Amino acid sequence: MKFKSIIISFVSALITIFLVSGSYTIYAKTTKPNYYTFKNPSSILTIVKAQYHKSMNDYFNDKLSMLIDLIDKGDDFYKSVDFNSPKDATLSNYAVKCGEKNVSTYCVSMAAMDIYLAYVDTLNKMKGYLPMENLPKNPTADNLLGQKSTRDLDIDKEYGEAKITMEATVSAYDEFRMAYPVHKKYVTTLKGILKYRTALEKIRNQVLRFPGKFIDATSAECK
Repeated sequence: MKFKSIIISFVSALITIFLVSGSYTIYAKTTKPNYYTFKNPSSILTIVKAQYHKSMNDYFNDKLSMLIDLIDKGDDFYKSVDFNSPKDATLSNYAVKCGEKNVSTYCVSMAAMDIYLAYVDTLNKMKGYLPMENLPKNPTADNLLGQKSTRDLDIDKEYGEAKITMEATVSAYDEFRMAYPVHKKYVTTLKGILKYRTALEKIRNQVLRFPGKFIDATSAECK
């Protein structure tokens, strides 16, 4: 459980690093999310951003938990259909072939792309609404158009930043998927080495108790 917490925190931190320039916030997981549903397109852009990044963060947290649980079940995890990509999956049927429990990089990345595309669709729809935040008390047409122009530029920038973040997180997930089994083997090997060292120390302590010379012996050496 401790290692699971570390990697989940790592992915959240990775997302945060890529979003520093946009001042976004990654929220901790609280309830099972609806990954594909974001706020109404007429909402403030920052609200839609926060909802998207929370959904993406929750999605990868869930997949990491599933991956760790599967690997921890036994050494034959790599034979599981949920660990490997479906052989006959395509762009049109991957959701059905992958299911909800598959933790292969292919299935995880395809679902992450769907979340991103749903977000892009919401951003596109937002351009059809006038922004209603940060306006003067009696806004003019110029005020509204100026705000819309600024908001639309922010949306254009968000397309690329969100895509970079998603790709970086998928890459981190793939690396962890390969590294975690190696980590488990390393821990097992390390425990074995520590047991071996402890056994050697016990033997050494017993040998040190032998007298320098055996009683009634003509030599201090064992032959």
